[in-house]
Amino acid sequence: MSFPIFILSFFKRIQIGNNKVLHDYSMFNICVDLYRTQFQNRWKHNQSSTKYIQPINSSSMKAPITTLIFDVDDTLYDVGTGFTAHRNTEGAQSFMVQCLNFPTMEMAKTIRDEYFVQYHSTAKALQEAEKDGRFPECAKRISPLLSSSSSSSSSKEKENENENGALFQAQDLAEWWASRLNFDLLGGKDEALIEMFQNCPLTLVAFSNGPRKYVKRVLVELGVAEFFPEERLFAVDDVLPYCKPEKEAFDKILTILKVRPEECVMVEDSMKNIRAAKALGMKTILVAGRTPTDNSMEAMKQSEATKAGDAPERNDPAVDVSVEICSDIPTQWPDLW
Repeated sequence: MSFPIFILSFFKRIQIGNNKVLHDYSMFNICVDLYRTQFQNRWKHNQSSTKYIQPINSSSMKAPITTLIFDVDDTLYDVGTGFTAHRNTEGAQSFMVQCLNFPTMEMAKTIRDEYFVQYHSTAKALQEAEKDGRFPECAKRISPLLSSSSSSSSSKEKENENENGALFQAQDLAEWWASRLNFDLLGGKDEALIEMFQNCPLTLVAFSNGPRKYVKRVLVELGVAEFFPEERLFAVDDVLPYCKPEKEAFDKILTILKVRPEECVMVEDSMKNIRAAKALGMKTILVAGRTPTDNSMEAMKQSEATKAGDAPERNDPAVDVSVEICSDIPTQWPDLW
């Protein structure tokens, strides 16, 4: 008997005689309970069969990791090699003296270090210092166009021949570093790093605040250049006037790569860049450097001194995974492999 029919029957029976009232009142309660239960079960079934589709950009959606983006300096090689200290001291200062006509190494160091704290890129630092009028009056551009057959200090002066009239040109710094730095400090090919890249199923990208020609030389010296073809190699030349950790620099390469931040892992030694990548929605891996030995302690201190305010912080909330050296990643985050 359905619920409405029983209601009619109930009131009809009340009119017939009081002897039926108690019996039918009990039946009334039973049917009400049955009807309520039936209604609730039917409502639950309808709710469970209804599909709720979240928007594609919802933060709760877990996008699969497709792309690993690697910084280069102090990330693909250990900070304890001393190469960064070499590059950021005599490498940068000698360029400023020889190619921008700074009068002393001391003045060059002061200007470079002041702006590097803010921009974490020698190229960006020099670009901004010149804009701010911090170059000496005697400054001029002397392009380091060395012949491939000579390692002498001869150079060809090209004063203000660039289109925008700026003295500093990123390609000049790239040429100077690529031809003048002591790459032996890197220690040659890194077999563990090569093996890691060979076994990685994800898309590999290099993104450095160094100039392109120099970055390519570092990749060659480490034996990993083949894993970063031109279309997946980004240097500061490619994103100026921006650089890491500026959002515009990240946005530009993500647009070129046609990937969302949620699909990427940023591998970095710089806390500034780690935090910027995390803010965009990337996962992050901090390369903090090997525990220093007696031999490497001084080199590490010198390297970190040239990157003031950017020492690694393993417990920072922006860090998802922390490793000592880059080739430790498969051990610390095996799901990526």
